[in-house]
Amino acid sequence: MLFISMLRILVTFLVIIIFWYIICLLFELPSFILPSPDLVAIALFNNFSEIFNHSLITLLEILLSLFFGIVLGSFFAVLISLSERLKRWIMPLLLASQSIPVFALAPILVLWFGYGISSKVVIGTIIVFFPIASNFSDALNKIPKEYIHAGQTLGFSKLQIFNLIKLPNALPGLFSGIRVGACFAPIGAVVGEWIGGSHGLGSYMIYSNARLQIDNMFAALIILIIITISLYHFIDLILKKLIWWE
Repeated sequence: MLFISMLRILVTFLVIIIFWYIICLLFELPSFILPSPDLVAIALFNNFSEIFNHSLITLLEILLSLFFGIVLGSFFAVLISLSERLKRWIMPLLLASQSIPVFALAPILVLWFGYGISSKVVIGTIIVFFPIASNFSDALNKIPKEYIHAGQTLGFSKLQIFNLIKLPNALPGLFSGIRVGACFAPIGAVVGEWIGGSHGLGSYMIYSNARLQIDNMFAALIILIIITISLYHFIDLILKKLIWWE
């Protein structure tokens, strides 16, 4: 299955490259508007060391955002599932956190947390935690009541019902949210680097764009896409092993 999935991704990638190359040939676009794939490949080869160092920083920001997003999202999901009253108080706050565009929020967070990695992680966490909290809370609230009644008949306490019935049945929902979060986490990292910072793929793209080095910008974008796809499939593989009963 993994081989087939990787082969499918490779074929899709090759089709996109061919289509991209054909567009450049047909419309004779200048390289500062849309560089051809061969120019991007040359730029990636010539600047690989620099791009690689920037990608490590972005990857660290993505992983930290995902980790804190999982912790925060799981915490709010459990709170929401415990009480309908808590849900009425917490849900508006969660929705409010997502109603503000990240581009509007990012400069404020950079101002508060500085130009280092902290502001990027905070931005990424804000983006990631909501889909995790939403999917996990929905899964916790949709446990069949027959399971709950069976646990109560056996004399389970509320904690035992949660640990032995609710949590195992809700883990697929949590992991579904984590998969979505893995796709969203790079957005927070890159947006934070765009707003403020001198390290990471986002800042490298801004630096390249300002000097009309569009081939370098596309090279960094391709690396970011590879990181996102690889992270998604890696997490998906791990989660499928963990929830073998699904």
